[in-house]
Amino acid sequence: MSLKLKPLAALAIAGAAVSAVALAGPAAHAATQRCGDYCVTMAARSLGPNEEIAVSGTGGVLMEPGFNPKEDFIGLPVGTVAQLAQAGKIPSSLAATYGQEVVYELAYAPAGALTGNCLGISSPAAGAAVKLQDCGAPTIGNQPTPAWEAQKGTLWIGVYRDHSGNFEPFVNVAASAHAAVVLTAKAAGGPVTINYMSIASGSVASSQMWESLIGVFGQAQPWPTPEGTEPLYPGR
Repeated sequence: MSLKLKPLAALAIAGAAVSAVALAGPAAHAATQRCGDYCVTMAARSLGPNEEIAVSGTGGVLMEPGFNPKEDFIGLPVGTVAQLAQAGKIPSSLAATYGQEVVYELAYAPAGALTGNCLGISSPAAGAAVKLQDCGAPTIGNQPTPAWEAQKGTLWIGVYRDHSGNFEPFVNVAASAHAAVVLTAKAAGGPVTINYMSIASGSVASSQMWESLIGVFGQAQPWPTPEGTEPLYPGR
């Protein structure tokens, strides 16, 4: 899958190419019509397609039934782990473990309105709550711009090597210098946290496996797409 979305940060890093497989199992709901073709939503395998990451009124993050603007995010690939580590932007220990896996920022954009906030963490400690975190000015030239130099807590490594169908774990960069700390769903309607990656029989726990879809409800496709055909953000 080719990553066509590219950030406009001070350090220019090209997107990476990785492979994908066909969508497996029922798909999660997708972004709202107002957010449009370039928005993504995320569902945990353990809870099924009807519970997705959503933002609360206080900026916290929880699992919630699908198809509403509080679940609208724009996924921005920043570069590979190796590229960012070589540039001195993230710990080199991550490059030794994750190499060519892709680093993302998930910008919150309810109904398509960029907010300057991204999916982040309240603390880099395992067990901490996931929350919205400031990730800098929301636009440059009317385009979302990753601010990963300022807030490493908003950076997530999509670990494709551990995928199952279109589900994969997302490792938080700020919390994982010594051990993998990943996005974790606790229960339907409950908070989203970060916690140590749990592996049994060679598979990551289903509560830590996430499906990402891009596009409006009823027309969504796996994100990033196998052939790199995901819609580009307007202006790219």
